[in-house]
Formats: sequence, C-alpha cells, structure tokens
Amino acid sequence: MSYDKAKYHFDSVIEEGLPLSQAYIHTGFYLGWLIDNNLLDEEFKEDFAESLALFTRREITAPQLFEEFDGTLTDEELSTQGNAFTKHYFDFDTGDYLEDYCTHLVKDLPSEFHVKDTWENYKIAASFISRRYQEWLHNQ
Repeated sequence: MSYDKAKYHFDSVIEEGLPLSQAYIHTGFYLGWLIDNNLLDEEFKEDFAESLALFTRREITAPQLFEEFDGTLTDEELSTQGNAFTKHYFDFDTGDYLEDYCTHLVKDLPSEFHVKDTWENYKIAASFISRRYQEWLHNQ
C-alpha cells in the first residue's frame, strides 16, 4: 500500500512556480521522524543502511532521503507499529498530519509546498508528530 508519492504533487509544485524538490518535503519530514523513532521494517533498514546512516548523521535531510527512495512511502518500508500509526495519522483524508503540518509549518506561506527543507522545520515537524504518536499510544 502506498501512503504517498512525491510525483502526485509535481503538478501542484509546478503551478506554484517551485522546484520539484519541494514535493518531497512534507512526506520527507514524516519519513525522517519514522527513522528517528525506529519505526521502519528491519529488512528495509538492512537494505538501505548506508542511505539511512547519512540521514541519521544529518549529512542529508529527510526530504533528500525521500527523494533518493524515489519519493515513495509504502507499507513495505515500515514496521507493524509504524504502519498502524501511519494509517491512523498520515492518511490525507482521515488523518491529522497535513492539518498539523499546515498549522505548525505553513502558517502564512502560500501553500504546503512553500515550506523550506531545513533542520529547524524538521524539528518542528518531529515535535508535533511525536506528540500525536504519544496520544495515539495512550489510546491503544
């Protein structure tokens, strides 16, 4: 099951006059949080250990890593726990991720695609995702 693909957002990014790299940011931040919270599938971690280590050492950003993974986030990359939370929180129709992303990062920007790929923005995203994750765990 595919949670998101950056290519789904290319037309919107182009319409905004932005580089295609902006299509990787919102899901890239979420992927980074999954990595930092050890919610990836073990086999996936083994297969992509070198790339994941670059992110863990903060040599590349999470959106850059997401781009390296062809801009696709699927259930195959995530652990059982990672999938359960992602189905609850990340779903663009029923989850709260995009609303949280807009509230905390987009604010007065023209669109969600204008958020910059910075470590400061990643920390903000990681904070609100962690809060939602703790709420979700509490309600399990």
